[in-house]
Amino acid sequence: MRRMLFVLMVVVAITGAACSSGDDGGNGGSGAGSDGGGSAAEGGCTADNAVDLTGDDPFTVTIQDFAFTPDCFSAKSASSITVENKDGVTHTFTIDGTQVDVSIDGGQTFNGEPAGLAPGTYPFRCTIHSTMTGTVIVS
Repeated sequence: MRRMLFVLMVVVAITGAACSSGDDGGNGGSGAGSDGGGSAAEGGCTADNAVDLTGDDPFTVTIQDFAFTPDCFSAKSASSITVENKDGVTHTFTIDGTQVDVSIDGGQTFNGEPAGLAPGTYPFRCTIHSTMTGTVIVS
């Protein structure tokens, strides 16, 4: 039992280190606040600095290097979403308190129908890797 607990702690520590190291520079040149103000992780996502995806249907969010790109964007409620996972591991795209909760295996793409969310600002995240967060502004 003790050995199992130790192994579990080591796995958690390694996983946490891998996730946090991939979060450095998470915007990856997405244009979502190249001044640093657009990063959802910093709590600075606003309509003024969000990447405008309202004209795209479907709109695309990319997962790469344990980060969402863009991590601060605006989209229409009626638009479909594409989530491309360019990492080699499984991630989720989850908007808490909504029906949006999809798992995307490494190297795969998810194509989803409109979520029909009410206008507002919603944080999203990867439920597997806690450092992966973002914000969507729905119109």
